[in-house]
Amino acid sequence: MAGEAGGSIPATRDAIEALWNAKVYDFYGISDIFGSCAAMCSERNGLHLAEDHILVEVINPETLEPVPDGHRGEIVFTTLRKTARPMIRFRTGDIGTVNREPCACGRTHVRIYITGRLDDMLIVSGVNVFPSDIEFAIRGAKEITGEYRITAITENFTTRFNVEVERSSSSTEDKSSIAEKVSQKIKTQTGVKPKEVIVLDEGELPRAAHKAKRLVDLR
Repeated sequence: MAGEAGGSIPATRDAIEALWNAKVYDFYGISDIFGSCAAMCSERNGLHLAEDHILVEVINPETLEPVPDGHRGEIVFTTLRKTARPMIRFRTGDIGTVNREPCACGRTHVRIYITGRLDDMLIVSGVNVFPSDIEFAIRGAKEITGEYRITAITENFTTRFNVEVERSSSSTEDKSSIAEKVSQKIKTQTGVKPKEVIVLDEGELPRAAHKAKRLVDLR
């Protein structure tokens, strides 16, 4: 899978596997650099990068300084084998981390973990929040469908966000109880609570035929 971080989110991956009865592996590509350049192994713990072709760095997107391994930042690539059009410290706009420890599969290629796009990042009370963080928090909960929509708003000159989810048609739990549970899960995952969690009935959120629009920015 590619295009979004869903293949690297265990609960999302499990749901897709259950639906299609097939193993799901995430991969990552960027046409400016090398097309498909990183992919999961059998361990499915990060995406191994083709380091014989690409040098990876993670930088602070504001200062452009490197950040320590394991810390979130913007993924930056330098091509090693392109001669006609080399790319040096190409800013991808993707936020993620790197892990340079050997993988249990035996490979020693660096692993990258993609969190989301820099454009989709919300800074809430000093905390960086991505749609994938919300998805990680709510996927797999039995009382909701897993569909969600985030709405970013400004309140008293501060960024806040609301989250809409759907109560599963098989659930008999009260919507207010579901809202509180979802709010707490999001806080546990991100460090901040949404302003409001709105619980809809199954099927009320729009479905997308292609890439889902998870973030509505009203700021």
